[in-house]
Amino acid sequence: MKRLWRACLVLMAAVCIGLGGQGPAEAAPQVIEATGVYIMGDNDSPKIARDAARQEAMRAAVEKAGVYVESYSRTKNMQLTEDDVKMISGAVLKVIKEDSVPELSGTTMKYTVHLTAEVDTDNIDFKALMAKKDEVEKLQQERDALKKQNEELLQQYQKANGQEKKKLGTRLETSYDYGKIFDRSMGNIQRSEYTKAIDELTTLIGDRQVTGNPRAYAYYLRGRAYYGLNRPHEALEDFSAANTTTHDNTTYPIWRCHQYEGLIYYDEGRYDDAVRELEIAWNYSDKQDQALANDLRTARQAAERAKNPPPEPTPQPDDRDSGSAGGRVDWTKIITDIIIHSMDKG
Repeated sequence: MKRLWRACLVLMAAVCIGLGGQGPAEAAPQVIEATGVYIMGDNDSPKIARDAARQEAMRAAVEKAGVYVESYSRTKNMQLTEDDVKMISGAVLKVIKEDSVPELSGTTMKYTVHLTAEVDTDNIDFKALMAKKDEVEKLQQERDALKKQNEELLQQYQKANGQEKKKLGTRLETSYDYGKIFDRSMGNIQRSEYTKAIDELTTLIGDRQVTGNPRAYAYYLRGRAYYGLNRPHEALEDFSAANTTTHDNTTYPIWRCHQYEGLIYYDEGRYDDAVRELEIAWNYSDKQDQALANDLRTARQAAERAKNPPPEPTPQPDDRDSGSAGGRVDWTKIITDIIIHSMDKG
């Protein structure tokens, strides 16, 4: 019996040692599978077909991520709007594997892209994301706008023929190439993974074949990453480089450089410069950005206060100097002064 008891103790000790050092079990990241399909038409480009299928798969992945985000937020007693869920889903979704398969079905060629992505709900800092909601939301709006732009361009491409189709195809392929890099970088910035964004954008900027709008936008996004790291000098350098790079503000919202330059100048107390840059950004915008409107109004008020500071309050006489204490006449001091003055004369 004693031998059996000792054996049990040894077994329990072994189990404890085996479990030693292990903390509470953490939930594994949620794995998401999503598929996108694009059926090629006559004279369609295989590259465009593959990237169009990928974009469709990404949309499905974000929708599935939203289900996990919304469910997890409820366990944290957080009330998120539909826009909040979409914003956070886009920020936290990470693609970890991608497969592209061309397939001939009869006389029709189609591309199928299968994505494996993950949403690490345990590492979602909801409070941090909501604290910088305006910034995260702004980036998500830019990501959505670029995707919508590609979708509209794809529709034009499908309807076009001849030289027009070839021209649109070249533009669409370029847009897809840079779009993947920009989308990843914006996701990194939303998650505060600024160094990852800087590294990838620096590689793109280092490629001298990247010119015009994509180059200007790469500078702008890298400036946003430096701004997030609280490195205003480097951010201003990148915003300046974006502004001086040839661009037209139609493909990418490079005009937002002026908004962030204005915010940096405001923080430095350069209110006139802040107003100038924010006004430029406002004039380029659709006049619907409430955060930008608030920033401009605040900068104008600060500039006005700096030019017309309020008058300093008039100093009040000190009762002690007038021989009074608490508003009462100090007769003892007055009589003493008279006696001393009389003795001096005598």
